[in-house]
Amino acid sequence: MRSSRLNRFELKRLGRRWHWPRWRLHLPRWHWQSLRLVWQRLRWQNLRFVWQHLHWQNLRLVWQRLLLYWQHLGWQQWLIIAGVLAVVMVAVLPVVTGRTTPRWYRLRAAELAIRTAQESNADSWAPDALRSAQRVLRLAQVEHRHQETRFLLLRDFARADMLLQDAQAKGHRALEMSLGKRRDARSTSREAMTRASEAIGRSVAFGQAMHLGRSDRSLLQQAKIGLAESRLLFERGEYTLATRRAYVASGHAEMVSNRAVRVAARYSDADLVRQWRSWIDATIAASRRSGQPAIIVNKEKHTLTLYSGGRPVRSYAAELGYNSAGNKYRSGDGATPEGRYRVTTKKPVGQSTYHMALLLDYPNSEDRHRFEQARRAGRIGRNVSPGGLIEIHGEGGRGKDWTKGCVALTNGEMADLFTRVAVGTPVTIVGGDGNGGTFTHLVDLHRNGANNFGLD
Repeated sequence: MRSSRLNRFELKRLGRRWHWPRWRLHLPRWHWQSLRLVWQRLRWQNLRFVWQHLHWQNLRLVWQRLLLYWQHLGWQQWLIIAGVLAVVMVAVLPVVTGRTTPRWYRLRAAELAIRTAQESNADSWAPDALRSAQRVLRLAQVEHRHQETRFLLLRDFARADMLLQDAQAKGHRALEMSLGKRRDARSTSREAMTRASEAIGRSVAFGQAMHLGRSDRSLLQQAKIGLAESRLLFERGEYTLATRRAYVASGHAEMVSNRAVRVAARYSDADLVRQWRSWIDATIAASRRSGQPAIIVNKEKHTLTLYSGGRPVRSYAAELGYNSAGNKYRSGDGATPEGRYRVTTKKPVGQSTYHMALLLDYPNSEDRHRFEQARRAGRIGRNVSPGGLIEIHGEGGRGKDWTKGCVALTNGEMADLFTRVAVGTPVTIVGGDGNGGTFTHLVDLHRNGANNFGLD
């Protein structure tokens, strides 16, 4: 082993070569006074000078001197060095592992996830999930800020990172729930509007085929307005409100259809159709036996057919009372009576308000009997009469049922019919003949749940 004198000499020579200041590099013992002396002698100019003159020969000499110095260390010095190194490693380990690094990227990602959920109206579609995500984000922000204010080596962003990951996941979950519920609500709203459109279509079809009361017309108008509002709300993305408006509109339209079906259902009644059919057969048979003309009015098909000798001669398009779906019970109900009548008077031009007319013998005995039964049942008031002056007259061709109970033809067709019949000609008015018609078709559609009248 080389002597300590030689070692000191070499260190002194090395110091002169680098032009170091005259202070002892070699520490014979490890004590705090020597460390303080080294710290006091360190100057920026000296460090810069050393850096400027560093090259591999100098580094090699320094390394050799360090090895030589370490050979003279005792176990106490080595123990202190090991302790210092351990403390340094423990202090540096969090920095190396990233525990002290702020989670800026994770923070921005969590905020972006929740902001995206808010922009997709998650506060309306998934409010609970969004509030949970926002609560976790606030906790994460507080924890992240708390760690930023701490000393570098004491920072630990692990909990903040965990909270931010949870907030980001909850934000994505709120977004997915919002989009899913929004998609479901959109589909439900579309289906509700479709059902409302179908229900309104059926009600409109009933209204075109028969007379609707004032309340039913009001309900139908409200249903149309409700459907229009529902479509506007749907376009604005307010699917829940659109669905509610569509349900209300559908309910109003269904009320109108149900009441109309109750009136029109008589056209599908087997007993009533059988009775009407027997009247038709009896009228045709009488015409065949007598060879005289006979008239059959089919209310459901809106036709007036002239028979002669039991064979159809001509058919006319007929317009009826504005309440054509029902049977006539009293004066002013707007219904065309059903039964077997005869022409009692022929009114040429000038004697009728409606060009020409054939007056019928309504009410006959059967009509009066039915009227009395309805009065005893309480369906008709005491001060009401069965009505009268039911005619087949002109001024028709308006394309709708408009009379107060009469049968209207165009003036030309009325003139043709007027010349073919005489007083006493049988006139049979029936609701239908059992071979289908407007009311039968509408009732079947309503009962089968089908719809061919959807509105655009």
